[in-house]
Formats: sequence, C-alpha cells, structure tokens
Amino acid sequence: MFDRKLSQDRLLVGIGGNMGSGKSTVASELKRYGAKIIDADEMGWSILAKGTPEYHRLVKTFGHGILTKTDNIDRRALGKLAFASKASLAKLNAIVHPALLDRVRKEIDRNRKGLVVVDAALLFDWKLDKEVDVAILVTAADRLKTERLVDAGMKEEDIVARLKLQVPDAKIWSRADFVIDNKGSFAELRRKCRALWNFFYSAKFQAFKVARER
Repeated sequence: MFDRKLSQDRLLVGIGGNMGSGKSTVASELKRYGAKIIDADEMGWSILAKGTPEYHRLVKTFGHGILTKTDNIDRRALGKLAFASKASLAKLNAIVHPALLDRVRKEIDRNRKGLVVVDAALLFDWKLDKEVDVAILVTAADRLKTERLVDAGMKEEDIVARLKLQVPDAKIWSRADFVIDNKGSFAELRRKCRALWNFFYSAKFQAFKVARER
C-alpha cells in the first residue's frame, strides 16, 4: 500500500505551525507512510547540549539560573525567561537559530530520495517555505492549542504568554500551499493526512507542481 512511486526523486514537504497546533502529529502520520522526518525542534535541543557554543552564549545571556544541578540547560527555566518578552525571545533566536537552520539545511541536503518532511515550527519565519516543494501550515484555535498543551503538562499562563509572541496563523495562510485546520478529532486529522499522502502520489500533484512554479 505504501510502495507507490513519486513523480520526482525527492519530494520535500515543510510543515509549520504554532505550538499546540498539531504539526508534529501530522509529521508523525506521514512518517507512518514511510516519510523521512527532519525534526527541527529535536535538533534545536541538541544544539543546547552542554559545551556547545550556543550553550555558553545562552548561559552568558540568561544566567546560571537556566541550568540544572548537573549544569544542563533546564528547558522550562530557559523558556520562561526567553518568552518573557519579545526582546528576550529575540536574544534566544539570535543565538540558536543560525546554527539550527544550518543543521536543518544540511539534513535536507543529505536526504535526496523519497518523501522528506521538515517538521519546523518556524518554517515560515525562516522562509523555508520558499525552499520546499510543498509548504503546509497546521492551525487550530488558540483555545484548542491551550487545551492540548495543558494536557501535555504546561501551565496555562505560560502557554498564553508564548502564544502571544508567536506569529498569528492568519499572517501565514497566504504563504502556505495547504492549510490543515486541526479542530476536530485525532481520527479526522488522520484522514486529512492520508488524503494529503494520496495527493503527493497522484497525477493531480503534477498539475499542482506546474502551477506552483509559475
């Protein structure tokens, strides 16, 4: 069922969306069908490992209060400080994003075959939507995002503060090739992902590709 051939050697798909939207769930569903996932969020945390240049710059910028007893970066402590204001978030991004984007691009270059999915919250901020074959925005109402993140263990006040600092979905819609509105059940989202996967392997995708390149 999953061994159909693409019309090109590699189909590069980018998936973006704010926290709680469900973008990583969409990526996971495509992985079930055989897609290779490049997880930018996971790469981001590896960049912060003890001893990296970014680690030292973050400690210098945000202080030793972001460290655990074993001198590793405490994600929650860093997040609380970084998302306290636009200025603080800009400092975090200036330290982490150049190295992270470089790693993402290198991983993209290493994966030259098949369906390759870039799972990146900042896909559109980084303008990677212009470098992929298909750019997807996963969206949901802030109420739903908050409910999901609370269920995942985050405090509501922290969620609200972070969402306020993220670019609203409405400002990105026009740049996305597809918008997945994740407002329903998990089963509904899975159906949407299956439809998307079928489209990638269909003759209709060729017409889409031609129109996109115009």
